Amino acid sequence: MAKTKSLDTPFTKGETVITTRDLRGIGSGSEGKVQLSNGLGVWNRYWVRFKDGQLVGQITHEDLVRPNQLDLWHEKKEADRLAAENAANEAEAEAEKPAETVAEPSGGGDDLASRIPADLLERSRAAKARLLG
Repeated sequence: MAKTKSLDTPFTKGETVITTRDLRGIGSGSEGKVQLSNGLGVWNRYWVRFKDGQLVGQITHEDLVRPNQLDLWHEKKEADRLAAENAANEAEAEAEKPAETVAEPSGGGDDLASRIPADLLERSRAAKARLLG
């Protein structure tokens, strides 16, 4: 059974990759081979030698993709863009809703002031009066 690699699977030395954006003089869509893979956990960085012989280091995993996964990468980016757009639209719709009025405490003992000792509240009122004149 063949092992499938996801977009998040780290690249290995010698693996062919394609850039997903312009990098230090290398155009988006340029093909190269991984020369060195380093990093910890999800923080992966790569040194890649491109077809023109240029060696570029410290390229993040998000800036590279396997050639056979390029379509999948485009689909994921489009889905991420749509999700961000939907979230922005929802936030805008939420901001346009009329503000709900907050009910004043009824004095039934459920509000915060009922849990603060009366002498502290009085001291606070006196200090405010002194400072504000």
